[in-house]
Amino acid sequence: MKRLILLIAATWLFGADMEIPGTYTYLEAIKVCPKKLGKKFRIMEIWELFELRGQVDRFGKNKRYWSGNTVGEARIVKDVRHEGEIYVLDQSLPAFAFFLQDGDITPTPKSVKAHVICTDQPKIHQLDKDFTRQKDGSVIDKKSKILWEPLDVKRSKMRYEDASRYCEELRLFGREWRLPSLDELYGIVNYNYVKPAVNKKIFGPMRFKYYLSDEEFGEDGVYVVGFSIGTVATVPKEAKVLFRCVSDLE
Repeated sequence: MKRLILLIAATWLFGADMEIPGTYTYLEAIKVCPKKLGKKFRIMEIWELFELRGQVDRFGKNKRYWSGNTVGEARIVKDVRHEGEIYVLDQSLPAFAFFLQDGDITPTPKSVKAHVICTDQPKIHQLDKDFTRQKDGSVIDKKSKILWEPLDVKRSKMRYEDASRYCEELRLFGREWRLPSLDELYGIVNYNYVKPAVNKKIFGPMRFKYYLSDEEFGEDGVYVVGFSIGTVATVPKEAKVLFRCVSDLE
């Protein structure tokens, strides 16, 4: 209790993301922030939690955190989610949980107990305004300052090293290309859409499979993003996975 009081006092003074002591089921988690800290606090969205990945010195190791987002919640094909969005309380639908240490995003049963990080910051909506589709099918990504190559729906899956080499040898539009970073790849996920969890009008009919990033996990693994529902995971480097190359704009 003393620890919670100190955290609340610090948050009131400076405004910050903060962890609530203890673990909670999903239904408990979505209520605990305003209950413990006040009405202006809320549970973080999954894409907001992703921004905290790796901050184990701040929040601790080997922890799983609830987001407010539920797998299977109603999606809308619009640029902005409704301000009055409600959380899906159906116990049969899993919710997205986040592993701070390794950055994994996984569907998790609501009955599981996990940690909670609260924020008093305005909710960040997922918007499509940062992306511009060109006539040639490439996409300007102003958020990450990169260009996405036109989608090749016939491209075969490749191993990490082969896909990396393919992008490095690509000379499309006279540009240099590479595999996207994990932040860049996850940056195009939009949970307003499902199967794929990306705006197809901008990025084309991406398959609801994993796509490769260039971020390695240990000696033998690599991070991937799943565009079925927007998961983040790791796979062996020898696994054959889909990929899409990017080119730096600056």
